[in-house]
Amino acid sequence: MNNKNLSRRNFIGLSGLAGAGLALMNTPLMASQPFQREEKYAAGQFKIGIIGCGNRSKAIIGALNSVPELEMTALCDIVPHKMGQRAELIKTGVKPKFVNSLDELLKMKELDAIAVITPNDTHRDIIIPALEAGKHVWCEKPLAMTVAECNDILGAVTRTGRLLQVGNQRRHSPAYKTLVEVVRTKPLGQILQSDLFDYRGDWRVPDADEYPAGVEYWRLNQRRSGGVVYEMGAHIIDVNNWVFDSDPVSVFSMQGVNNFTLRKRDSNDYGGVLVQYANGAMMNYGGNVYNYGASAMDTWFFEKGSVQMGGGQVFVKYGSAPGFPRPADLPGPEDITIRDDNREGDGATEQLRHFVKVLDGKEKPYPDGYIARKCVQVMEGSVRSSIARRAIDVRELG
Repeated sequence: MNNKNLSRRNFIGLSGLAGAGLALMNTPLMASQPFQREEKYAAGQFKIGIIGCGNRSKAIIGALNSVPELEMTALCDIVPHKMGQRAELIKTGVKPKFVNSLDELLKMKELDAIAVITPNDTHRDIIIPALEAGKHVWCEKPLAMTVAECNDILGAVTRTGRLLQVGNQRRHSPAYKTLVEVVRTKPLGQILQSDLFDYRGDWRVPDADEYPAGVEYWRLNQRRSGGVVYEMGAHIIDVNNWVFDSDPVSVFSMQGVNNFTLRKRDSNDYGGVLVQYANGAMMNYGGNVYNYGASAMDTWFFEKGSVQMGGGQVFVKYGSAPGFPRPADLPGPEDITIRDDNREGDGATEQLRHFVKVLDGKEKPYPDGYIARKCVQVMEGSVRSSIARRAIDVRELG
């Protein structure tokens, strides 16, 4: 195999499968309850194949090491030495089979499910053949690059009867479930607006890291990665959709590349996004990939107060508009300590424990493809808006 000429088509190895097919839950807290230890599963009860052995796979393999019910039976990647590196991270004692095409992976009859941890633009063309081959699928966020691709995937889920769970892991995070519980149960009134910011010291991988010479690092390509909103914003945008409990209807955004000290790229390294929801609330999101130390809390504003999250705590404050008397029964402020505030990893293990119960027929996938599509509506709408320099009606996206 000539690594200099690797392509998406080479990677997913579709061959004859290439053309095979192209509401938030009412009780979100109940839908994502932590894994109950009274459920007894044998180690290795379900066999899973991992396709994509890049940087993100390290975290997922680490989480799977704590979910022995899911046996990592196979690894698939176009770069052989990456499969070897990832196999060394598996602590279960099972030696996975190495394969370098999707075709070969899907021929493994012993596999119950496929974990898709590949570049964003490959998800649809891997998920659909996997479903049609009779495999259940767990897919890293985002579900796809466009709403149209999401629709293709959802059609395949319906057609095949296979199960799909998407890796927006904060839906299973104890910290974010605490946030949503606060929002649902405190006397805050109608949600009005959110102010969210996402940043870290850039996501680049050094030139020498794992990729053969001449192979493009996909995250630097806007068409393949979607830029900062897809790569980072997907997490907090999904949480915001969960908190708002409403459909996005209009998106406006400005994005671009403005830190030229980073590696050469055309993927957007900063962005600002405004989203209007059907219930009238508005999300204000900003993100960049070149922060080196600052931090900010996520804030949700309500008629009677505000909720902030950060530093391992959820802060609830109440008040009334100037000129109006403060209600006598309005509670005082609350500082609620949360178990963990690891925003990047929190919920990673819990989501895979939930997937075990999905495979056993005891739970529905959560989040499912419909929830994941709402996040893609915002992300695709934001990129289209930044190009067109106008607000995008979500209905334009299909």
